[in-house]
Amino acid sequence: MRIIDGHCDTLTHILDNSSNLHDKSNHVSIDTLLEGGVKIQFFAAWIGPKRRYGPPLQRGIKLIDRYYTMINENPNLLFPVLRYEDIDMVKSNQIGSILTVEGGDILEGEISNLRIIHKLGVRLITLTWNNRNEISDGIMETNSRSGLSSFGISVIREMNRLNMIIDVSHISVQGFWDAIEHSVDPVIASHSNARTICPHPRNLEDNQILALSKVGGIIGINFYPPFLTENNEASIEDIIRHIEYIAGLVGVDSLGFGSDFDGIEQLPIGVAGPQAFPKIIERLLQLNYPERDVQKICYDNYLRVIKNILK
Repeated sequence: MRIIDGHCDTLTHILDNSSNLHDKSNHVSIDTLLEGGVKIQFFAAWIGPKRRYGPPLQRGIKLIDRYYTMINENPNLLFPVLRYEDIDMVKSNQIGSILTVEGGDILEGEISNLRIIHKLGVRLITLTWNNRNEISDGIMETNSRSGLSSFGISVIREMNRLNMIIDVSHISVQGFWDAIEHSVDPVIASHSNARTICPHPRNLEDNQILALSKVGGIIGINFYPPFLTENNEASIEDIIRHIEYIAGLVGVDSLGFGSDFDGIEQLPIGVAGPQAFPKIIERLLQLNYPERDVQKICYDNYLRVIKNILK
């Protein structure tokens, strides 16, 4: 069964550790993607804190450059997807790759930078990381409780015009609702879970899950154990718990995967990387999920969003 994974941070490892996509010390490699049945992988350029990485746009350009170096190093294995029609050109032995940015800090408050990174192939932006930027507060900004700025609203409108996917993982609660209000296209949470199951601030409340479902969006299940369970360790069963809860709340049409591989320092027991996806699929089938529903969670729901937006 084919997989679309909506979020990994492998580019950061590749850039900062002078690594490559054949390095098996990373969660994600060519071999593990192929073994896991991943057909399309979203690769995030994580901008990170300015105090750590320097000017956000400069950091982003370095990551984007490394993405294209990665593509050029693997021309027979990776195929860059810029629009929905490109997916038909991904061969059976290839993996489609979609370039994303995690952290609207990369724009440095300039809408022109949004148009530039779109020309460079970025097709999704996670509007914030945990902290405040020119677009909005992040989820860990607990004092101001602010949402989208005027600049943030202009970013939403321009991303709609440019046919870019808006990602609200990491954004403040008010920022989430502002994005839902101002976007004319479906909004996704590429790597977030259900707060009712695990009360971490990064997870989504029921009303947020319902809102994403109503606008045709997706919640990509995140594999980070502290987002899965309040216990010290997590397992595949905890991943399943979040899937089952969200499916019970809004149905399977709003579910996908957003593993967060290479962006997390801890993994669930039995999950070493993308090669674990077949185990999750097997467990869902054991629980009598129809194969059609499992295919929606694994692939078709993300494909619907890509078709609707990446024109």
